[in-house]
Amino acid sequence: MYTDLFLALLNRKNAREHPILSAMLYAFCPTAARWWLVGADPIPPFDPVWKSLQDLASGETLLEFLIKYDFDGLIEEIRTYIREVEEYRTQHPVRSPELMPLFRGGKIPAGRRFGSQNAINNLGGDWRNLFIYVRTWAFLSQDWRIGMQIERDSGYKLTSEKVYLTLPFTRLPVQFDTWIWKVPVGHVTETKIGVLVTDQEQDQLRFSLMRRCTTMGKQPWPNTPTVFALDRETGETSHFDQTLSDKDLEGMVQSLSNLAKKGPHPPLNALRQPSICKQCGYQHLCFEKNYISQHALNTL
Repeated sequence: MYTDLFLALLNRKNAREHPILSAMLYAFCPTAARWWLVGADPIPPFDPVWKSLQDLASGETLLEFLIKYDFDGLIEEIRTYIREVEEYRTQHPVRSPELMPLFRGGKIPAGRRFGSQNAINNLGGDWRNLFIYVRTWAFLSQDWRIGMQIERDSGYKLTSEKVYLTLPFTRLPVQFDTWIWKVPVGHVTETKIGVLVTDQEQDQLRFSLMRRCTTMGKQPWPNTPTVFALDRETGETSHFDQTLSDKDLEGMVQSLSNLAKKGPHPPLNALRQPSICKQCGYQHLCFEKNYISQHALNTL
């Protein structure tokens, strides 16, 4: 999902025609960029991975949040799922074996779901989100920690923070939400930024901007942050390998921003990879009965 991007669009402190936002959104989908620039706000779909990290970073326990979300009656089933994943990982020493078809855990019989509709509504109204939420908390967050070479007992802290995305030709920065791991090393603190991705795809535009990001506070980074791609499904972690020079990055942002304003605005995701549309905050505008709306087609 592209939760960080849509949160930036909904942040009223970010200018609607900011070239960085326009460029990032046009790279995601030209039609989405057009909706944004004509004044439509996105409605981001519920992101169980993002929600799990938010709650994890709060300092409360998984049990406390499950009770808060009214899952009191299913605590034992959730504990069983966690044990099943732990055992399956022990028996199958490959990355995230619980994703394999042979893994039978992560299911709650329909009879046990009765009376829990309010609880599941707290997690986006889809029962699949419950196990994604729990798996992110109990397993993926640790997979990412290990991949970023952060020791469990290092005293690290996970935080959700806004950073500034800046380029020399823009007057104002963009506020952008991201995940930061702060790791004490001697007398300094290492900063590691994690960007959630799918299939380990490193969006050069987004990652290059993140590599240049600055803090919103008065104090600069104690050291240059390291940027990692965190796969939201497999738990795989990879260091960002930049191929764009700073000069090329500025030119790309300017070019994409101009295209966002002037067009064309084809619904590329809907035509090439419609599964991405389910992750888009503008799907309610582009789709009607699973067909591309006439308005979207008119942008071709």
